[in-house]
Amino acid sequence: MELAIYIHKRVDKEFSKLGITDADLCIAATEVMQGKFEADLGGGVIKKRVALQQGKSGGARSIVFFKQNKNLFFYDGWVKNGSKKSAKEIEDDELLVYKKLARSYLALDEKAMSALKTSGTFREVNCNENQTSST
Repeated sequence: MELAIYIHKRVDKEFSKLGITDADLCIAATEVMQGKFEADLGGGVIKKRVALQQGKSGGARSIVFFKQNKNLFFYDGWVKNGSKKSAKEIEDDELLVYKKLARSYLALDEKAMSALKTSGTFREVNCNENQTSST
């Protein structure tokens, strides 16, 4: 099975409003695959910044499910300025749910993933036309 990048419909809608494109998601996904992310929360759950027009520091945050040689899923997301600086961004009970979901999604075969795409739960991110090479 070829590695693919998917985004949950809820996050896709929110990120689209913020002007985050497939090209932005492809860059973020490539960085995750290269080990460049903000936090490895365990169990295939990663916190990753996604740059907005004003740059990464004021950018969006995303929960990504990923393990080497598996598909990558943008599952949740929020704008950093929407959370209090001193507040914990991800509560312990949320993290447990993320880990269970990551285990499930990362184990999906092509047939199950196709059903999730058909139902509209996830959309495959198109990196072929949008990604720019960084040399």
